[in-house]
Amino acid sequence: MKIPFCIPHLWGNELEYLRQALAAGELSSSGRFVARLEEAFAAFCRAPYAIACMNGTVACQLAWAAAGIGAGDEVICPAFTMMSPIFALLHLGARPRFVDADATWQLDPALVEAAITERTRAILAVHIYGHPCDMDALRRIADRRGLLLLEDAAEAHGGEVRGRRTGALGDVSAFSFYANKIVTTGEGGIVVTSDPEIAARARSLRNLAFGDTAETRFIHKGVGFQFRMSNLQAAVGVAQLEHIDEAIAQKIWIADRYGERLAAVRGLVLPPRSDWARNVFWVYGVLVTEEFGVTRVELARVLAEQGIETRTFFYPAHRQVMFADQPHPPMPWSDRLWEQGLYLPSYIGMTEDTIERVVNAIVEAGPR
Repeated sequence: MKIPFCIPHLWGNELEYLRQALAAGELSSSGRFVARLEEAFAAFCRAPYAIACMNGTVACQLAWAAAGIGAGDEVICPAFTMMSPIFALLHLGARPRFVDADATWQLDPALVEAAITERTRAILAVHIYGHPCDMDALRRIADRRGLLLLEDAAEAHGGEVRGRRTGALGDVSAFSFYANKIVTTGEGGIVVTSDPEIAARARSLRNLAFGDTAETRFIHKGVGFQFRMSNLQAAVGVAQLEHIDEAIAQKIWIADRYGERLAAVRGLVLPPRSDWARNVFWVYGVLVTEEFGVTRVELARVLAEQGIETRTFFYPAHRQVMFADQPHPPMPWSDRLWEQGLYLPSYIGMTEDTIERVVNAIVEAGPR
């Protein structure tokens, strides 16, 4: 029997809320579930404003644009990241400046200040695989240098830094509700902020920057986007949010089970845990070192032969083809994470027996 990397988990009310939306004829972004999703997710993040949109990449572009990022602005970015927040910057005409990760697999605050130039406008924190960045350290740098602090929390729904929740730690944040995320709407995303001006700009930009009244509707206030979320997507999201605490608890439970069984396996580096952060383990990733005896590629092949699906870690941003001609300092952590990283099945609803099967296959492939 195949063990997939991810299975979207439906809790029960998704179909009922979709039925309600369809029965009311509320298919577009003007339906009641969009507002319910925004209100509930803002409350979950402990922030006053949330603006739902089409997907997580769009959420990044909308959030960065609403914060005022534009052509020629330089943004300090992690080299180890999903490319969505970087592409969002490029579409706005901004220029990423890459910084390496640290042992938490996140943007290294100790390297950020040296990367800042006179053109730097913001620092972008991307919470990778469920472990938050050290937002307090990044906030101190941002405040000292007069910079915006942008937050991509697509992979860290419910993550915390010293008791404060992701999404409310930067000036503006972006989340994804893609099918493999802790909360899903199939596709979908959301912008979260505590700044009323950023929230107002995000709402306007999301909706083609229409005028505010019936008389001025088609007098656009600027160059807007059509980034609206449908009411059908939002109906699924509302049902998902009713169980977000259970979803996070299951992710952490899976990580704990893997950790108990894999901790003694020589040559595996398990995902980071920090006493100042709550890692929600969106995925469970390991580093396969030389001591393990086979490479990350070989281990993935062995697991695939037994029906166990895996994924590689992200390919570093500074090595992507669109940045091939740009100089950059050494990025040893980002390179290592790509070369050794493999994440294992960790979907909500996974059983102890299934985890045991994955662990046994890894142990059998490893050092003797």
